[in-house]
Amino acid sequence: MEPSSSASGAKQPLLYPGGWEPVLGELETPAVKVEEKQYAPGLCIPRHSHDTANFIYIVAGTHWSGHSRGGDRCAPGTVRFLPAGEPHENYFPVGSRCVAIELRHPILELAAEHSHTICSPGELTQQSAGALGARLYREFRRRDDISLLDIEAVTLQLLLTDGKDSTPRRSFAPSWLLRIREMLREHENPRLSLAELSRCVARHPVQISRQFHHHFGCTIGEYMRRVRIARAQSLLRCCDLEVAEIALACGFSDQSHFTTAFRRLTGIPPHRYRLQISGSPCVPDSSLNSASKTRLEDSPIRISAFGKPSPVLAEVPCVE
Repeated sequence: MEPSSSASGAKQPLLYPGGWEPVLGELETPAVKVEEKQYAPGLCIPRHSHDTANFIYIVAGTHWSGHSRGGDRCAPGTVRFLPAGEPHENYFPVGSRCVAIELRHPILELAAEHSHTICSPGELTQQSAGALGARLYREFRRRDDISLLDIEAVTLQLLLTDGKDSTPRRSFAPSWLLRIREMLREHENPRLSLAELSRCVARHPVQISRQFHHHFGCTIGEYMRRVRIARAQSLLRCCDLEVAEIALACGFSDQSHFTTAFRRLTGIPPHRYRLQISGSPCVPDSSLNSASKTRLEDSPIRISAFGKPSPVLAEVPCVE
């Protein structure tokens, strides 16, 4: 289930940081491929897409996901759908564990023969969706001779949940708001003001601020930080640039500013992030207090409760 970069202009997100999402288990049939994955605290994944449609069941750890229709808070016990080729991005303020169900042609064709299938990205709001996701996860963990059959049966039901029993969805983000998000992505380095954004889309700054938070689940400033740090994480993984060079490439005034911003959002400084993803041993940071530590592959990383930043993250706006 390899992601591919979305193509929408000259400036594209860098490579998806594959390999920092350990696969805890997998199961495969001609109809579906199921993988349980763990995501590290502080991981920012730049916008990318997958060649196949997917369901994502969140097992543990709340995170944020942005897509072409808006942005969502992804809570444990919920199921989300991503159509093939759907551009999306993620931020994991705390560690998260998810089950990804890659939908292959045979099961999509079978579902389409019965009725209209789900097509819009985002959370499945039907009351049955969470229970179906939990059932699929149980069968995935059980893995007896009946599990494959039940997993495909549950997946079919999820594909057909776009019916009359759905609860009202939040309205899709208007085109002018999507345009603002693209402007923020394309102009990472220059500092756009709210007044400038207002003039570009002919909307009042207050309306822009409120609607952005409503539809994308984060403030404009928080979104910009995530975009920059996602780009920085990709560069730290995929090239040999010095940290100071990466800081300038991602729109930070200097290395000190970059290190401070990176640490506030991810819990670790850039150089230690680079050591961790390269597999080298890292030295624990003495500034981490015991109340804000977690363990991921035996490396201490500071985290905060989703939407409730610790004092270290005080300058990062709450998601909720």
